[in-house]
Amino acid sequence: MDSSRSLNAQVLLLLAERLEAKAVFQTQQAKSLTWQFDGQYRDDYTATLTLGNPDLIGESVIMAAHFLQSLTHGLVLGGELVYHWRPGEEGAILTLAGKYLAVHWVATWNVGSGGAHASYYHRANEQVQVGMEFEANKATRHNLLLCPSQHVV
Repeated sequence: MDSSRSLNAQVLLLLAERLEAKAVFQTQQAKSLTWQFDGQYRDDYTATLTLGNPDLIGESVIMAAHFLQSLTHGLVLGGELVYHWRPGEEGAILTLAGKYLAVHWVATWNVGSGGAHASYYHRANEQVQVGMEFEANKATRHNLLLCPSQHVV
């Protein structure tokens, strides 16, 4: 807790060798802002279920389920389903994702009803890494292309 009475706390519990639970609480000036609970199982795939800001009195909740499967040493495919509910309003978003990891480069992508994102990063040597990211947001109708680079001295 800091001097303004704000708190960021996490509790992580290892339930079994591949099963863990996590709780996260955040407050700002002694007022509760966010809290969430996660359960995750890891093997050659990862499955996660998250409950965000569950409110029993206000009857609202955000739930997210993630699944990632390693198909080969470098290829991972999966998806995410996010669902929110409160009285008079509900919605769901499905996103599909993938990642390919090679010795000197990595490529990622995700596409869903809200838009799409793709990235490519290449390590030229130990000091130089260059990349490209593209994002298309359906709601704002904006497209963004970034070409970041990193040089370590």
